[in-house]
Amino acid sequence: MKKGKLVIGMILLALMQLVACERNDVDVAADKVKSFKLSSIEASKETGIKRKEPVIFTLGSELPASNYRWKVSPNEYIFINKGRENTTIIFDKAGKYTVVAQDSITLDSVFINVEVGTEIYQDILEPIALGDIISLTPITYPDSAFHLDFAALTKNNYTCSNNSLTYSLGKTGDTYQINFSGVTIPANCLGESSKGKSKIVFNWLIKENVTYDLEITLNGKTYKGSFERKGGKYQFTWPYDDGVIFTTKTL
Repeated sequence: MKKGKLVIGMILLALMQLVACERNDVDVAADKVKSFKLSSIEASKETGIKRKEPVIFTLGSELPASNYRWKVSPNEYIFINKGRENTTIIFDKAGKYTVVAQDSITLDSVFINVEVGTEIYQDILEPIALGDIISLTPITYPDSAFHLDFAALTKNNYTCSNNSLTYSLGKTGDTYQINFSGVTIPANCLGESSKGKSKIVFNWLIKENVTYDLEITLNGKTYKGSFERKGGKYQFTWPYDDGVIFTTKTL
């Protein structure tokens, strides 16, 4: 009889400990939810917004912006792109809007009012930051070694994931000139910031065993080097490790 009571007592004690642990886990989870409570919402612009202009909304919370539900009222002619760090909203019609972010678990919410005018947003050219570095990756093709392209990529990030590194391309004799003028931010901005990028297409055939000069201008400074094609192989001479650099000097 005593042995039976002892077993029952041990079972009850184990159940009490299990309940206590679960209670503690619930309390910890609740504390975490409270610590992640929404506190504020900020917009890159609240007034003077143009139609089709990307407006970036940032939340005062430790959780990523993508964890929240985003609502806009009125909800016509709008585009919402949820990113991890922030959310971009494009308004395609003039008027006043209320933007709401809501936690789907706690139902906490914050809102902000914005006003959109009648003017239509256009592509803009964002300057390349001083001290930024552009990496060039030369590209050629097995079936057309006389054709040369470059993939250009900035080190810094610029507005929108669909931006493009803007340049002009010229040729004088056997000298090629590339001039980087900025990063184009499109009116239909998508996503968060990303590196400026573009593909530079040489429209001239690269002759074999000819040394070509290459001049690249970035933020008022001109970088000079050269390259030569021998059969299907390229050799680049480029003495710089900042400003404009090559990811490889042989192909």
